[in-house]
Amino acid sequence: MHIKKYRRRKKLKELPAIVLTAFGTTKKGKAVYQPLDSLVHSEFKDYDVSWAYTSEIIREKTSKAGILQILASLEERGFTKIVVQPLLIFPGTEYDILTDTCQAFPSLKVLVGEALLHRWHFVEQVLDVISKDFISPEEGVNLLVAHGTPLSNDSANIIYLGLDNILSRRFKNVSFCSVEGIPDSEGIFRRIQGNFSSSHSGKIKLRARIIPFMYVTGLHVEQDILGEKESYKKRLEEIGFTVECLTVEYQGERFYKGLGFYEEIREFFLDRIRRSLDLIRFY
Repeated sequence: MHIKKYRRRKKLKELPAIVLTAFGTTKKGKAVYQPLDSLVHSEFKDYDVSWAYTSEIIREKTSKAGILQILASLEERGFTKIVVQPLLIFPGTEYDILTDTCQAFPSLKVLVGEALLHRWHFVEQVLDVISKDFISPEEGVNLLVAHGTPLSNDSANIIYLGLDNILSRRFKNVSFCSVEGIPDSEGIFRRIQGNFSSSHSGKIKLRARIIPFMYVTGLHVEQDILGEKESYKKRLEEIGFTVECLTVEYQGERFYKGLGFYEEIREFFLDRIRRSLDLIRFY
C-alpha cells in the first residue's frame, strides 16, 4: 500500500511586512534607531516589522541581517508583499542598489519607500524643521555637514547642489558641505573665513554651530566633524569661531543631535511608509 505524502502549503500572510533598512553603526549613536523602531511598531501594530543593515562591515561586526536574508526569511514565513523603508537622506547610488536588489528577489512584490529628500518639497520641509536650531547672523554661522559621495556620477549630487542653492537663497549665515564629495569642505571654509575676516570687528568671538545632516551621528561626526585632531571643528576654531554642536538626552545618555533625533524627521519617514502601504495594495 502506497501512502502519498502531501507537502503542507504554508499559509500566506494577508498584510505586507515592513522592513526598515539602515547603513548601521557600531558607535553609541546607533541608539537613534530605537525611537523610530518604537514609533513604527506603535503606528503599525498589525504589521510585521524588521530591520536590515546595508553595510557589510557592520553586519560582520554585529551579526545583523542584510536585506537578502530578511527577504528570504519573510518569504519563508509566508509573506508575499514587502514594504522596505530605507533611512536614507539622499536617493543616490545606495538607494538604487537597494531598489535593484529588492526588485530582483523572486516571488516577492517589494516596494521601496522614498528617501527623506526624494522630492524638492521634502527638502523644504526638512529645512523648516532643522532651521529652528540655526543661530542668527548676529550670533555667528551655521554649518550643515552631510555624508556626501565620492562618485561624480552619483545622482545624489544633484540634490547636494540643489540643497546648497536653497540654503544660500533662504539663509544668510548657513553653509553646506559634505565629508566626501561636493560641496567640498575646503571651499566652504575659505568662504566662511573670507566672510568672517571682512565683517568681524575682533571684539566679539562669533559662534559656529555645526549641524550633522545625517540620520546617525556615528564615526564621521565623532572624528571628521568634531574630533580633536584634523576636523571641521578644529578648522573653524583656527578661523576664530567658538564651535558648538547641539546634543540631546536619550535614555540617560547625551548624543549629538543628528536628523534621527528630530521628532518631525521620524514622522516624515512614517509618512513614506504610509504611502508605500497604500501603493502596494495595487501591486
